[in-house]
Amino acid sequence: MNMPNEPAGHPELPFDLTGYTCFSVVNCPIEQAIQLLREYPDICAKECPSPFPFQIASLPGQEKWTLLRWPRPGTFYDLMNLTMWLMGYRAGLGGENPMFIALPPTNRAAEGPMIARPEYDNPFGDEMVGYWQGWSFDYTMPGEKLRWIGKDVFPQEYFFQGRGYSSTGFQLEWLENWKRIPGWTECSIQMEDPSVLKGN
Repeated sequence: MNMPNEPAGHPELPFDLTGYTCFSVVNCPIEQAIQLLREYPDICAKECPSPFPFQIASLPGQEKWTLLRWPRPGTFYDLMNLTMWLMGYRAGLGGENPMFIALPPTNRAAEGPMIARPEYDNPFGDEMVGYWQGWSFDYTMPGEKLRWIGKDVFPQEYFFQGRGYSSTGFQLEWLENWKRIPGWTECSIQMEDPSVLKGN
């Protein structure tokens, strides 16, 4: 559904991430990311809870980056909100640079990755800016409001420059061969399953 005064032709929400490999990544120690992941269900209402067994690992030689691989896409709200939650709620817990990244399967490669990160200019800390299928958007958690900004306003490079991403050395290529990363551990939490919600 198009919102008033928004450009036409953009993808519809909820985004179809079928077959995509989804990650939340953050530059903090793995123990802190696991703690925040385990606490996440306590801050969210769950209408149709389902177990989500996340896989978690540090990047080899880049232990400052922790990867959380989603077992399947959650609700769009959880994809964004959990990623933002990884910033932590007190000093010394979490990281400054969380990011959500979804890589397409081979048969959808033309769509490209979906990338989102917090909008650091928002003083309330409740907004993500993103890029998918060539369209840039922002998503505000209260009210779950998505606004399409326009075509190619935030190119892919935007998400890996400034605010510490380039200086801390994060690279999208690391996720394209995630199975080669050793030491994946599992942490399961209860979250809403969009496939169950559709059936209600």
